[in-house]
Amino acid sequence: MRFFSRSSARRPPLLTATPAELARLGRIAFGGDAIHPPGINGLPPGDLDRHALAFLEAAGYPAAGSEAEAEASSRFLDEITNAADSGGAWAFVGAMLVVWNTLGEEHRRTPRALAITDRALERLRRDGVAYTSVPPFAMQRWQAVHGFDGPRPAGWPSPLKDLALPAAEDVSVANLQEGEVRRLATSPAAPANTILAERRLGGAIQAVVEGPDPETGQTQRWDWEGLNAPDYASFLRELGERLVTHTAWAHDDLMPFFPCRQRSRDELRRAADG
Repeated sequence: MRFFSRSSARRPPLLTATPAELARLGRIAFGGDAIHPPGINGLPPGDLDRHALAFLEAAGYPAAGSEAEAEASSRFLDEITNAADSGGAWAFVGAMLVVWNTLGEEHRRTPRALAITDRALERLRRDGVAYTSVPPFAMQRWQAVHGFDGPRPAGWPSPLKDLALPAAEDVSVANLQEGEVRRLATSPAAPANTILAERRLGGAIQAVVEGPDPETGQTQRWDWEGLNAPDYASFLRELGERLVTHTAWAHDDLMPFFPCRQRSRDELRRAADG
């Protein structure tokens, strides 16, 4: 839907982004084949801010909460909706980001601004972006409209696929010798840290984390309290359950014990279409 009025047609535009520019922003942030694209952090520095600064200048730097700000924000939403309509689905993704970075919170919650977010979210869902990579402000809108399916947003395919775990005794792995330490995975929360398995006196396997001391930068090790097992295969199963899915790097011994794996973007696209 396009919005025009005689008064707004005579005034200089508040939006500097063209339809093609909006689509470019959307694709840079969320396009490609990774289910976890870079998002806003993938945009070149200043790409969003220059549109916000141009809006403020063209609007005459209206005071927050003033009638002038409300009028300018309304005109801006008219213009960016028209531009996104011309630019296609990815242009709505770019428009969502520009609106979020340009307008005040009150104006980001208006029906026209939310309609842009809704169109952008549908593009991201159908193109296989994991919901965990969608900006929080946008995912809050999805959840407000669609609700939850357990802990996940309803109607958005899970980025993880459940796997059948083998019994510990059915996997052949080289046991650790007493005192031996084996590197098993990078930490999902802190990639600079590595998770190790160490066989202690008496045969039990203890999880150990190795990483830099935040104050000195020196490498240190500490026990992962509560993560241990009487034998190596049982330890692998327990560690896999804790980590849930393949980390940035994982030892071959650990691979069969992850209870989930990440789906590909094509899998998420097909799931969204289904």
